[in-house]
Amino acid sequence: MVRPSVGIRPGGALARVAVVSLAVMAADCSVVVDFNDCTRDADCPSGESCNPQRHYCEVPAVELCNGVDDDHDGVGDEAESFGVCEPAMRVPGMCRDGVLRCRGSARLECVRRTSPASAEVCNNGIDDDCDGAVDNQATCVQNFPPTQNLPIGSDDPAYGEGDDAPAHTVCLSAFGLDKYEVSVQAYATYLSALGAGGARLRVGEPRAPMNTTVRYGRYLILDDGATEVPLAFIGDTVTPVTFQQRGAQWATADASSGRLPVVNVTWFGADRYCRWAGKHLPTEAEWFRAVKGADFGRTYPWGNDPVTCARANIAVDAMGQNCGGRLVAFDALPMGRSMEGVFHLYGNANEWMWDFHNTDEMHTRNNYYRSLPVDRWCAMYPNGPLGPEMGAPIAQAAGGLYCQNCRMLRGRNYSSTDLRVGIRRWLDGDRGEAVGGFRCSTGGAAR
Repeated sequence: MVRPSVGIRPGGALARVAVVSLAVMAADCSVVVDFNDCTRDADCPSGESCNPQRHYCEVPAVELCNGVDDDHDGVGDEAESFGVCEPAMRVPGMCRDGVLRCRGSARLECVRRTSPASAEVCNNGIDDDCDGAVDNQATCVQNFPPTQNLPIGSDDPAYGEGDDAPAHTVCLSAFGLDKYEVSVQAYATYLSALGAGGARLRVGEPRAPMNTTVRYGRYLILDDGATEVPLAFIGDTVTPVTFQQRGAQWATADASSGRLPVVNVTWFGADRYCRWAGKHLPTEAEWFRAVKGADFGRTYPWGNDPVTCARANIAVDAMGQNCGGRLVAFDALPMGRSMEGVFHLYGNANEWMWDFHNTDEMHTRNNYYRSLPVDRWCAMYPNGPLGPEMGAPIAQAAGGLYCQNCRMLRGRNYSSTDLRVGIRRWLDGDRGEAVGGFRCSTGGAAR
C-alpha cells in the first residue's frame, strides 16, 4: 500500500512538483512520497538537486545514450558529455582529454578536444599531445643526425653466422628511434582502437600461411573478409602476455605485464602498429647506427665493456651468470642503455627490422650485401638502404624451412646464450615468436 504525503505551497502547480525521496518501510511495504517546489538546490530538504527547467527537487537520474532526456535537464543526448574517453578509444591525433559524445542516440564516440596534454607519456599507445604521432617527444625518442660511412657487416666469419660479408659502409639521413621497445600496454591500446574503429579481429590459424613447412597455430588476425593480416601469435597456452578480449577492450591475461615489451607479434603486426602510431619500423642500418654510436667505436650499445646481467637481459652473461631468462620492463637495466639513452637494443626481446633478409638457403652468403661494390652504397642509397626487395628461404638442419620469404630481427633476447652482437633471427613476416618484439622509428629513407 502506498500512502503519499503531499505538501503543495499556496499558488504552486502540481505540474511543477516531483518525487524527491522514497522511503521504503519493510514492515508494511509502504512508500512515503514528499513533493517540494524549488528554485535552487538549497530549497531541497534532503540534499537532492533542483531541476532547473521544471523547478522541482529530484534525485538525479543517470543520462544514457538512448534518445531520452533521462536527467530532465533539457539537454539532448547529442549535446551531453558522457565523461572522458577510455584510453583504448583514443587514436593518433586525438587529445588526451577527449570526451565521449552520443551519436545517433545509440553509441558513444570519442570526440577530439582542442587542449592537448603538455607532454607525451611514453609507451601508453596514446597521442597525448595531439600531433598525430604516438610517443614522439624527446623523452620517448632519440634523434640521430645524418650519418656518413657507417660500417656494416663483417668479413670475419666469427662475427655472425657466416652471412655478414662483405663489410661495407652506408650513409643515413636523419632519423629518430624510440627509446623503448613497444610495450604490452601500448599494443593492447592499439588492438582496442582497431576494434573501436570497426575492424574485425578473430583468433584462429591463418588461411594462407607463407611457410607451409611448419604449423603456425592460433593467431590474432585482422580480417576484413577479403584479406587477413596475422598480428600476433596467441597459441593454445595462456601466458602472462597472451592477449585476450574483454568486452570491447583487449588486454593480457596478467594485468601486471603492461610494462613488458610486447612479444609474439608478427612483422605485419609490428608494421601496422608503427604506421598507426605515425611511424615505421627501423632498418637494419639504423639499428647499427644506434648500437655503434657516433664514432662507430662501440661493440655494444653501452660501450665495449663485457655483457653482464646488469647491462643486458640475456640467459647467461659473459661471466657465466644466470640472468633470469624472462622478459623485464621496457625501462629496466639502465646500465645497458646506449650512450644516447636507448634501452634494450641488446637483450630482452629481438626486434623486427624493416628489411627482408636475402641469403643462400644455408645462410652462408648474403646476396644483398654482395649486390653492390663496397664503395657504392652511399651513392646508390644516400638516405640509407632499405634492404632487398624480397627475402629468400633459409633451411632448417632438421628439414623444412625457418622461413620462406625471410625477414630479420636484430639484437639478442632473454633466452640468448650466444652473445655475439652480429647474430640475427629470421622469420616469415606472418609469424611471431615469444622472443620477438619491436620498436618504431621516424624519418630516414622513405618507406
